[in-house]
Amino acid sequence: ILYPTLWFSNLTPGSQSLGKSLGAPMSQLHYYLEECYEQWRMMEKERKMTESLLMKSYPGKRVSAANSNSLPKMPLNPSRVDRLIVDQLREQTKVVSLLGKMERLRSFPLHANISSVLDRHLEAIYVTQARRKDELNRNSRQRQGPAYLREDREVLLLASALKDLIASTRKSRTAVWCALQMTLPKTNTSPDDGAEASACLPSGQHSPDQIAPDPQPLCDL
Repeated sequence: ILYPTLWFSNLTPGSQSLGKSLGAPMSQLHYYLEECYEQWRMMEKERKMTESLLMKSYPGKRVSAANSNSLPKMPLNPSRVDRLIVDQLREQTKVVSLLGKMERLRSFPLHANISSVLDRHLEAIYVTQARRKDELNRNSRQRQGPAYLREDREVLLLASALKDLIASTRKSRTAVWCALQMTLPKTNTSPDDGAEASACLPSGQHSPDQIAPDPQPLCDL
């Protein structure tokens, strides 16, 4: 059983142009921060749904995500951006762990692009983390006097990093969806490799573009 309205319910093609029209750097920052939080929440929910489906399909098998002891810790007095970065790192770790369990369930590696998508997602998180550190350094330098131009530039860089993180989180959601299609037991007998790969192609029976108007096929990510 799939949940198409949830898996791609947050794909809003006009959201990027809306963000560009916001104008002020802080307005863009807050807009992309909210969008990124929404993508993270959807990814968390879909990962839990994937675990539930796999547990029903493979009774007796362990498919839970990574142990909480191995996940990143929240810093002291975190801002909303700090919380988002840690939440994204935690969820990314859980998704990578889940994909590893999928490979063991199916006794065969997943599509190569899936790991590439997760790698780019992690890189986007690290870039956002670096931009946040730059902003903190700017706050400490600001005591020496006003520097509005530099402040705007660093806020815009952080907003741009969040915008990229939104896109990479969305693609990771698609990767999880495709991995699930490859891992769920097949209803037909002895499917060939081409039939399995079609789950992540635009013409596949359960491909993302048949669920939502503007998802991006995994093989094009």
